[in-house]
Amino acid sequence: MAKVKHVLNVQARIPGGTGAARRLRGTGLIPAVIYGKGKETQSVSVNAAEWGMLARYELNVISLIQDGKETMVLLKEVQHNAIKNCTSHIDFQAIDMNQKITAHVAIHAGHTAPIGESAGGQLSQMLHEIEVSALPQDMPEVIEVDVSGLNVGEELRVGDIVMPEGVTAVTDHTLVAFGVVVESAEEEASADGEAATEPEVIAEKKVEERNKEREAAKKA
Repeated sequence: MAKVKHVLNVQARIPGGTGAARRLRGTGLIPAVIYGKGKETQSVSVNAAEWGMLARYELNVISLIQDGKETMVLLKEVQHNAIKNCTSHIDFQAIDMNQKITAHVAIHAGHTAPIGESAGGQLSQMLHEIEVSALPQDMPEVIEVDVSGLNVGEELRVGDIVMPEGVTAVTDHTLVAFGVVVESAEEEASADGEAATEPEVIAEKKVEERNKEREAAKKA
């Protein structure tokens, strides 16, 4: 997928507490900070409408423009107010374009369906993003994964994903990202003699459990 340069205008703000942040949001601005190794943290604000347009994309590396000067940053955290359904705060990390960075990138199944679907299988996605390492200019927004060769009962692990040039997967390569499973149904007679069917994708649950076990073992 071709990379798009995302540009966002920011302006300096005076750091304040909860009340100051609330008043800022009342004017259509979102409080944000820019931090980086060896750099003083900057308090800035972002136009909420402009951010809303940009947030429609899968974001990682962003060009921030402040007083005509450009700062390349990595989007680190977006805080969301669920009650008001709005962004309440944004954290940006200043980056060096000559040094590799790590970021979580979304993974999507390719447009060609797996061959296992023709045999009654169903594509199941166990991971929706993976952590990767790359130079900022090589960092993808989305990684499209070719799942066309998967048959019923087969799995595609992180290590099987073909990475874009210059990109390396950091996530455990043994974790399962996609699989083709078959729904199984268990029929149990109800009290009145009628059969009740409860479909459950058992294989998907087992894979998710294995993924969690591998992640736990890796951290131990």
